[in-house]
Amino acid sequence: MWTWSLKATLRSFGRTLLRGLWGRLLVYPHLLRHERSAQDLNRYIADRARRLGVDVAADGTRLRLAGPHGPHGPHGPHGPHDANGPHGPHGAFTTKAMLREHPERFLRRRAPGSLLRATIRTSGTSGTPLSLVQTLGAVIREEGFVQRQLRWIGWRPGERRAWIRGDIVCAARPPDGRYWCHDRWGRMLLMSSYHLSEATIGAYVDALERYDPVVLHAYPSSVAALAAWLDAHGRRYRGRALRGLLTSSETLEPGVRALAERSFGVRVFDWYGQAERVAAIGTCEAGSYHVLTDYGGVELLAGADQPADSTGDSTTEGGMEGGMEGGTEGGADGASERTYELVGTTLNNPAMPLARYRTGDRVVPGDGRPCACGRVFPTVARVIGRQERSIQLPDGRIVTRLDRVFQGHDRHLIEGQVLYGNDGRFRLRVVATPGFTAAHETALIAAFLLRVPGVEVGVERVPAIARGPNGKFEFIAIEA
Repeated sequence: MWTWSLKATLRSFGRTLLRGLWGRLLVYPHLLRHERSAQDLNRYIADRARRLGVDVAADGTRLRLAGPHGPHGPHGPHGPHDANGPHGPHGAFTTKAMLREHPERFLRRRAPGSLLRATIRTSGTSGTPLSLVQTLGAVIREEGFVQRQLRWIGWRPGERRAWIRGDIVCAARPPDGRYWCHDRWGRMLLMSSYHLSEATIGAYVDALERYDPVVLHAYPSSVAALAAWLDAHGRRYRGRALRGLLTSSETLEPGVRALAERSFGVRVFDWYGQAERVAAIGTCEAGSYHVLTDYGGVELLAGADQPADSTGDSTTEGGMEGGMEGGTEGGADGASERTYELVGTTLNNPAMPLARYRTGDRVVPGDGRPCACGRVFPTVARVIGRQERSIQLPDGRIVTRLDRVFQGHDRHLIEGQVLYGNDGRFRLRVVATPGFTAAHETALIAAFLLRVPGVEVGVERVPAIARGPNGKFEFIAIEA
């Protein structure tokens, strides 16, 4: 285990020097200043929009319906001569397909403030690989926003954290039965989400209680597995330092939240974001979902049966006018809920400043009332659109969140899906270009077995992957 811990510690030290320290010292203090002042928040948003040359709504305390012309109507913020910006006709939406097919159209030339850049690769829950360019400054700013969410939970720099996500942090079959390692520099216990099973969860819980972190950051599916095990064994989590669970990357279902809070005895703080870095939603200590309008300019796009205001000028404080009536998506209690797609404009990345980007993720609006925490960010009731299936293998392992298998293949892979067959074999179903070769297939299989060792898996090329009513397909599917 010590070699894994050494590597994790060295990586953490490097990340701290590169981004963590600067995000905490240079970015977070500025974010703290405008949390509770509408005037300061709007001044900050205007300054960021001017620096990046993007068009966002001036009032960051309200959410706006996305009309056809952008947040300032048909002529932009400066009148009829502002009809064309750096990304084409003013007000046009940007989609993932556009970004994938023509990334060069969204990439700006290097300039002071955007010289140092890095490329990140993602497939998200859509199964569609994508490469994005970010400046070092954008990475540092991201760290500042993460620091703020951790502060909302009650964590302070230097306190312990635990992490159960999709990182490879141990051998496929650790001889000592420890599916985790230690980041000594960052004071973090890094645990594998790929080895969670009925047989191992007890060891995970014991290790967490011994380490006693202040925050546990995990996928909702991982938290659900731990909480269900505790509940089934009539136990409650015994760590004394824990102040909150931080979930992200998957939809947090109300039932999972309730079970986790009962089993762990603390609040669940859910975070929403995406690799494109155009919108973020954080949870405060009062339990509200705050749309972070200092992170990105956010508009809400109505569905086909929910007509948006034709001028794009409808606004609301915290929620949408008309409350929760109508809509098409089922809520936790079975009632229908009005939902809207998140459309975001980046305020942090000058290398690739995406404008009016359709995320494909949806939210249920809030009721418009101010939050008890006193912060002025608008709120939503729920975040929808990232449901993922979990599979329990015959040996008890819980398989979920395998999107990283498809990362790095964006040139030749259009879409990918993990299918679990009736025969117990996995098939990686791919929609690929002619340039997708046997070597790419071998790389996909190796990436899969790194996360789910000891199973049979193959690659199946298909012309298309069937989608559901919401336009998305199940990333992890079970053969009927």
